Amino acid sequence: MGTPTEAKTKAGTSRKKESTMLDTDKQTYICRKCRHKFDGLHQPRQCPGCCHTGGTREFPTVETDLIAEQNDAFRKGMVKGLPRDMRGRIVITPGIRAMGRDFETAAYVSVSKDTVFSEANDPWGARDFGTVIVNGTKVWWKIDLYNNDFNAGSEAPCDLAQTRRLVTILLPSEY
Repeated sequence: MGTPTEAKTKAGTSRKKESTMLDTDKQTYICRKCRHKFDGLHQPRQCPGCCHTGGTREFPTVETDLIAEQNDAFRKGMVKGLPRDMRGRIVITPGIRAMGRDFETAAYVSVSKDTVFSEANDPWGARDFGTVIVNGTKVWWKIDLYNNDFNAGSEAPCDLAQTRRLVTILLPSEY
């Protein structure tokens, strides 16, 4: 719960109430340009370190930035081998499978190398969704973060010991 704050009752007397998380909890943000970390109550629009301006993607929370780095490592590991402490699964949809083994392999490679992220496909900066072109065909990929049993979302998405990644590679028509 939040910290107690005073509130006036209808009779005008004071009593203690619990404040909401939004009232008092600071987040730690990071500037993607200079890597400066800073605290704030609200989403920043400018870095106090380098004065770079931008939106959510330019100043993610430290947790979101770490998740983005982990998502990148997982995708790259699909082809090169996963880091020892990172676990997850890769799912190919029936539409991708129907395109043939060579297409499937090319999709893996394309997804592992994807670096095109924008406000449109990555509004929060977690790098958990993307679009690639494989042999002239548009392919989507997405990453979901699950608990160790893959039966619910992870309660600690930054913690590799408590989080499993599920990469789904699909055709847009299969969404």
